[in-house]
Amino acid sequence: MIVSVPLDPTTPIDGTAGLGDVTASLSRPITVSGGGPLRHVHVEDVHPGRLRLLLEIDRTGSISAAAKRCAIRQPSASMHLRALETAVGQKLVIRNGRGSKLTAEGKIVASHAARMLGTLESMRWALDALNAPSMGELAVAASQTPTLVLIPPVLRDFSARHPGVSINLRTLPSEMVVREVARGAVDIGIAGEVACAEPVIRKQILIDELVGIAPVGLLSTDAGSVSREVFARHSLLLGPDGSSTRMITERHLARAGYRAARIWAFDSSEAIKRAVADGIGISFMSHLLISGEIERGDLVPFCIAGLERMMRPIHAVQPSLAELTPQAARFATLMMDAHRAPASASNLS
Repeated sequence: MIVSVPLDPTTPIDGTAGLGDVTASLSRPITVSGGGPLRHVHVEDVHPGRLRLLLEIDRTGSISAAAKRCAIRQPSASMHLRALETAVGQKLVIRNGRGSKLTAEGKIVASHAARMLGTLESMRWALDALNAPSMGELAVAASQTPTLVLIPPVLRDFSARHPGVSINLRTLPSEMVVREVARGAVDIGIAGEVACAEPVIRKQILIDELVGIAPVGLLSTDAGSVSREVFARHSLLLGPDGSSTRMITERHLARAGYRAARIWAFDSSEAIKRAVADGIGISFMSHLLISGEIERGDLVPFCIAGLERMMRPIHAVQPSLAELTPQAARFATLMMDAHRAPASASNLS
């Protein structure tokens, strides 16, 4: 949290008093040159709270929104921002009628800020693990398929091994899962593959398949395949924006030239299954979610004529700028072991 206090750019922010030679050395300005006049960087005013504020301005595009995320008032946020700009000797934020954005210099400071804050978080986690290795909190964000199918058995195992760790599980579209991991709002994410520019690392857990589903008797199919003409007569039921299932479905259908009569959006896979069973339309969902309904005959599977199977990986997602917390590392290990994931990791840039 950023402490809301009157700021004087020449006065160290709270926590520097009484540090002796360390504070004295920090208070000496560092002279740097960016191709123009020499500038002094006052390191004692490059406070972690101010760095976090700069990152939130970059993410939200608004000083007021960033202040709210940092739990301070906007006037205090503006003072902290001015102090940070004075400390580095650069204009970091440009305000306009629609909000605020970072300057080129602000982008440079923000990139270093993310790494520094990640290092501080890693230090805190290591100390917490040393003092209470079986206690703590685990914040997980997951898309719907992992939440409903993959995570519950792992949580049972994790809870049995670490009964002192409290768990907070949030269900979000895959795209939002990645964003929450990147900004440090959760410790780890489990999500389907999505295109994203956030700095995270993903490790493949398993390969999932999306299957077309229809109510009994709605489609006249030939060996389970549906033509463009038949498909175009029905409503297509999809998940929310940012859903991996929706992104992959739309990409495959566009590639094959298939268009539905209309598209209905739902925020729940259970709601989609019920709507399909009631004859409202057709959909594409993870085989992990609908295998039971297909086996019971409640839903009928189908595929698109001439279209390749819709395959997608499901990943464990972790921040690239900080180490996993001890609790998140244990959870990730259990998740990978439970589903026998192939060794695969790549950076999302």
